[in-house]
Amino acid sequence: MTGGRVARRLEEVTTTEPAAEPPVAGHLGAVSPGNASGAPTLDGSASPGAGHAPGRRPRLEAGDDHLDEASAGLVLHRVLATAARTFLLNDLGDEAADEGLRSGTLGALDQSPGDLPLWARSLAEPLAGTERRDTPLERVHQSRVAMRRIRSNLRTYRLLLAPAWGTSLRAELAWYGNLLGHSRDLDLLADLLASRGAEVLEDGELAELTAVVDAQRRAALAEVDAERAGSRRRQLVQQMLVLWEGPAYKAKAAKPATEVLPRMLERTWRDVRGAARTARKHSTDAHLHGLRIRLKDLRYGCETAALVEGKPARRTAKAAERLQTKLGDLHDAVFSIEWLEAVAAEHPDLAAPAATLVEVQRRTATDCRKGWRHDLKEIDRRWRRWHD
Repeated sequence: MTGGRVARRLEEVTTTEPAAEPPVAGHLGAVSPGNASGAPTLDGSASPGAGHAPGRRPRLEAGDDHLDEASAGLVLHRVLATAARTFLLNDLGDEAADEGLRSGTLGALDQSPGDLPLWARSLAEPLAGTERRDTPLERVHQSRVAMRRIRSNLRTYRLLLAPAWGTSLRAELAWYGNLLGHSRDLDLLADLLASRGAEVLEDGELAELTAVVDAQRRAALAEVDAERAGSRRRQLVQQMLVLWEGPAYKAKAAKPATEVLPRMLERTWRDVRGAARTARKHSTDAHLHGLRIRLKDLRYGCETAALVEGKPARRTAKAAERLQTKLGDLHDAVFSIEWLEAVAAEHPDLAAPAATLVEVQRRTATDCRKGWRHDLKEIDRRWRRWHD
């Protein structure tokens, strides 16, 4: 997709009548999310498949200024579309040489609430946090958060969408998220050296370790730039535009969100409980990381349900986020330890300073582990108070 074509597509997505979704091609297969199923789209139209005669237009209703009576599809669409907008504004355009073209491409998503479809007009607040950030590091972070939110919601609420399409899109988001994640991990190592390293290492030792991580950062950024220019990432951008416009949803999506979304979250809750049992029996770093992954799904799923369920869902999401964040800090500490040990093995002359920082990070990891069982009980309490 050329820059001009992207700009034109972005201009189209702010209309109130979504265009037909492009077929999912390349790594995402040859199946469109709106293929021949007759599933309703969020503007009330139906794809021309079996089961819907011409003129039959099942609608997904919502109020003008709230989502209390919204359908499940409408609520999910708003979450997916705002996350897709965050991704597009922060990831799209960095590779464009023409500043005017980049501004026009990104500006096409910068519309007033009155110009947006009903799902976005219902509450303008969600769009406030999707603006393009100032620095490349911040933009990478926002892109990764948006992709995690989309992946998680596609998994939790997968029964509302075409399953093959949603699964394939999740795989592509995982690929690109891991690519950006490697660069982000190296940025965290650079921050560690600049902060803690400066406190415990000699200047020469710090400079040598910094040179190693800087070389790896340059290589990681070169890989990101190469993939951004490739067809696979351009196809991912197309699918983000499908999320913004609104893919075809199954008939179940027309049911009230209060009836559908909490019920679909129950499987996510069972996944959390299973990961928690494993972590309690053997609280290895790997098992705690597995618990963290399941907590992400619970958090994002609850945040989506909170649009109609209110405080009980929000409080459950907040409790999950607290433990997820703590276990994320543990994961970062474990990664830094593994990296430092690998550097020591590859560069024996850096073994001593690496060992010094390993001890620092082991203490950090120990601190991150404190209280995780208590935090888990709080999540359980919030969940049961919501559902009892």
